[in-house]
Order: sequence, then C-alpha cells, then structure tokens
Amino acid sequence: MKKIVVLLIALVCFGFAVESVAQTTDKPKKEKKEKKDDGDKAAAKAAKEQAKADKKAAKEEAKSEKAAAKADKMTAKEAKADKMSKKEDKMAAKEEKAGKMSKKEDKMAAKEEKADKMSKKEDKMTAKEAKADKMAKKEDKMTAKEDKGVQKDERMDKRAVKTAAKSPNESKMAGTDKSVGKDDKGRTIYEGPRGGQYYINSNGNKTYITADKKL
Repeated sequence: MKKIVVLLIALVCFGFAVESVAQTTDKPKKEKKEKKDDGDKAAAKAAKEQAKADKKAAKEEAKSEKAAAKADKMTAKEAKADKMSKKEDKMAAKEEKAGKMSKKEDKMAAKEEKADKMSKKEDKMTAKEAKADKMAKKEDKMTAKEDKGVQKDERMDKRAVKTAAKSPNESKMAGTDKSVGKDDKGRTIYEGPRGGQYYINSNGNKTYITADKKL
C-alpha cells in the first residue's frame, strides 16, 4: 500500500516536473514570437514613416523645383523686359539723334534760304544798279546827242547866217511870199500862195519843209 502511495506521489511529482519543463520550454517560443511580431510592426511602422517622409521629401522637392522653374521663368521674363527696355532706350536715343539731325538740317535749310534771299536781294540790287547804270548811260547818250544836236544847230545857225550873208537876194527869191517866222535853226520860213512853207538854202534855192514841221 505504501508502495502504491509512494508511486502515486512520484507520478504526480513527475507530472508536475514535466509540466513545468513543458511550460519552461513553451514560454521562450511565445516570447520570441511576440518579440518577432513587435519587430515586424516596428519595421512596418518605420517603413511607413520612411515612405511618408520620402513622399513628403519628394513633394517638397517637386515644390522646390516648381518654385525654381517659376523663378527661372520670372528671371527670363525680367531679362526679356530688360532687353526690351534697352532696345526701347536705344530706339529713343536713335529718334532723339534723328530729331537733332532734323533740327540741324532745318537750321541749315533756314540758313540756306536766308542766304538765297540775300543772294536774290543782292541780285535785285545789282539788277537795279545795272538798270540805273543803263539809264545813266542812256541819259549820258541822250545828253551827248543833245549836245551834238546843239552843236549841229549852232553849226547850222552859223551856216545860215553865213548863207544869209552870201545870199542878199533871198528876199528876191521869196518875192511876194510872206514870212511866217523862223524855225529852230533860225532860218526864215516863207509861205507860198498854195500854203506850202519853205526856206532859202545856202545855194539860194527854195527848200520846202514837210507838213509836220510847218509853223
């Protein structure tokens, strides 16, 4: 009986020992599995966080690139505007230069016009002087002609006087014809019975005068 009791106690103790050993063996596996699950979760979480960070970084990079592209576009636009401004300044300077040249040309044209007017005025004065000189020459010529005529008249008068002295028979040649006066040369003009007028020339003959020279 005692042996049976002892055997039962031994079996119970063995059973406890086996269970204890089994529990000791199973616990590390469970802990290891739990540790593995926690590691996977942490890795997954870390991967997720990394993916999120990468996505954020990619988004930030894209945003930065977009901003850089916009800045480059603005810079290019500003460069273009600056180029246009320089071109406009150059055009304005060119127009200003052209304006100055135009003013200079207008001034030169006005000067030339003034010179032309002066030249025309001088030509007019020269023509006037030439005309006056011509008139003076004409007057001189007329004076000379008059002087010549006076001299001729004087010679004719002398000749008439001389002829009269040489022709004492003038009254005889005139006969009964009446004397109507003397011409500009001092010759006695007689009028015949038919109305004709004449004077006695140096040869003692009658010389009739034209109707327009009648006294």
